[in-house]
Formats: sequence, structure tokens, C-alpha cells
Amino acid sequence: MISMTGHGRGEARSKTWTAVVECHSVNRKTADVSLHCDRSAFWLEPAVRERVLSKIGRGRVQVNLALSRNEGNTEPFFDESRAAAFVEQARRLQKRLGLDGGVTLSDVLAAPGVTRSSEPSGEAAKSTVMSALDQAMNGLLQTREREGASLQRVLAKSADRLSSVLKKISPLARKVSATHRGNLLKRIEQAGLRLQQDDARLATEVAFFAERSDITEELERAACHIAQFHEKLGAKGPVGRTLEFLAQELGREFNTLGSKSSNTSISRHVIDAKAELDRIREQLANIE
Repeated sequence: MISMTGHGRGEARSKTWTAVVECHSVNRKTADVSLHCDRSAFWLEPAVRERVLSKIGRGRVQVNLALSRNEGNTEPFFDESRAAAFVEQARRLQKRLGLDGGVTLSDVLAAPGVTRSSEPSGEAAKSTVMSALDQAMNGLLQTREREGASLQRVLAKSADRLSSVLKKISPLARKVSATHRGNLLKRIEQAGLRLQQDDARLATEVAFFAERSDITEELERAACHIAQFHEKLGAKGPVGRTLEFLAQELGREFNTLGSKSSNTSISRHVIDAKAELDRIREQLANIE
């Protein structure tokens, strides 16, 4: 089981570039990536997004990227040969046209191709960033796995508590019809009416009540859902959506149990189960 929250950091250095990447992930129904970096490095967003999405199933990952040139880098910033060619051609054109003035440094720097861009580009920058990103994502995945293991233990205990509630309800459910029959006879007696214990009308009323308040199917389905819940807790890969569906189905079963039963003890146990399901849903919000 994997959590959707985590953090990782990576740093990589090449001959030209140094990249520092930090990744933070939080819960989200789908997988999403957000890149925060200087505008000059934003061209790397597609590659970053693809790499991150290949490693996660759900969650929002924020990637903070800092990319800088290394000090002492010997890569020339100006193309002197282009500058010299520009000056030569400019002076020749000036002489031919008989123009006054001269070629200034500003004119040379503004000429196409004379200055090299300081913005990161090319495979060297990309390779450095991807190396730092892989380190950060490995750290993020490790923290997500550790937190996922902790959440797995918490959810397993919650599922056990739901099973305990079902075990408490089952014997009470078998006594509901008998209790209703006794209460019905007591009310008839208090009203001063005479009715035999084996009266057909009494039997019909009790049978109708028993059918209407029978919760055997709900108890069986709830037990089945809890068993599936335990099974999915130990499964590999993203299981959050499946667990959320099972929690939803368990909620429906306990709602039906509460509405069909008039037994106050059963109602109290159903309330306990619903409270436990709320805690389960809060934890599932962080599961991939």
C-alpha cells in the first residue's frame, strides 16, 4: 500500500549545469504534476511531467527545480569569429555607401549569433535535470511507501473493529422477532384485550415484522465487504479507489441495518460502525 503524501530531494551536477530538484506530493483523485522553476527552464516541463507520471498512480506532485550554470565554466559566451565577420562586413558596406560613423560594441553585440544564450538548453541540461529528478522521486516514493505501510496497519485495525461490531449485532438480530412478539402481547394485555398465544393474527403480525426487519443479508454482505477490504489492504499497486468503493458499500449496508432494526442495542452498534467508517474514509483519502 502506498500513501499519496511524500517528499524527496535530488541534486545532480554535470560539466556545465547543476540541478536541484525537490518533489512534494499530496492526495488527489487523479495523477497531476506541477513544475515550479525559472521561465528559462520551463521548456523541460513535458519531460519532467512524463517522468513523474510514469512513477505514480494518483496524487498531485509539485516539482521545484533550480537549474544553474557552474562557476568556472569555460564555454565561451561570445562568438568572436561571428563578431569579427560582422565588423568586417559592416565597414565594407559603410565604405561602399559612403556613410559616416563607425561600428560600436553595441552594434556588434546586437548582431545575430554573436552572443550565446545563457538559458539552459540541449541534452546536457536535460540530462542533469532528469538525474536530479530521479533522485528526488526515489526519495518521494520511499516516504510514500513508509507512510502507506503505517496507514495499512491503521486501516486493518479499523476493519477488525467493524468485524467486531458485526459479531455483536448477529446474536441480537436473532432475538428481534421474539422481542417484538413479547412486546406486542404485553401491549395487548395492557389494553385489556384477550388474545391467545397461538392466535393466527398474532402469528401473521410477528411474521410480517420478522420479514421486514430481517438483516441477515445485510450482515452477510457487510462481512463479505470487510473480507475483501482486508484482501485489498495486502495487494500491490494502487488500491485506493477499490478501498473507497468497499467503504462506500459498507456504509450502505450499515445504513440499511440501522433503518431496518428497531432494536436500540443494534442501533448503538450501527452508530459505532458509522463512526469507524468515517475514520476509514479519512485515511483512504491519502491512499494511492
